[in-house]
Amino acid sequence: MTRSGRVRSGVVTLAVALCAGMLAAACGFQEPPYRKSIDANDAAHRVEQRGMHVPDGFEFAQGFVWPVASVGSSAFAIRYDGPADQFRTLRAADVSDVLSEFEGLPCASIPSPWAGQDLTELGLTCPDGGGARISRSESARSPDQSLNQAERAVVLNSAPSHTQLFVVYSGT
Repeated sequence: MTRSGRVRSGVVTLAVALCAGMLAAACGFQEPPYRKSIDANDAAHRVEQRGMHVPDGFEFAQGFVWPVASVGSSAFAIRYDGPADQFRTLRAADVSDVLSEFEGLPCASIPSPWAGQDLTELGLTCPDGGGARISRSESARSPDQSLNQAERAVVLNSAPSHTQLFVVYSGT
């Protein structure tokens, strides 16, 4: 083989290797999404974007987002703290008109917006044997089933001195 033939062969090999590397990354061989903390402004924007609102008296406590690697919308879970009496009086309609009525659910069964994560990372605290309430945008599903794509949910939990309100979105 002549020198120009070897150079041409090397260039072709390099081009094929680069294309294969780019295709592997584009086909989903990427690192899984990671969790990022968000602030009160970002949390408010995300909640409003999903057609929900936080009732008066609740303050932002903490929020996480799981960014998507390519096309779609990010999953998020956001905690707000409010008055203790809101656990009994708050209705799903107070948060969004697209949510089902609240249903009781053991704290250990609360679904999360992303596999392998749970709301304890956001401060969900339940007494032994305690329960929470959940309202979902897909009311026909069992309250403890994992969230479907683009599903929204609100979880209410009664902590000793306050009510925790979690706004959860599964992303697309």
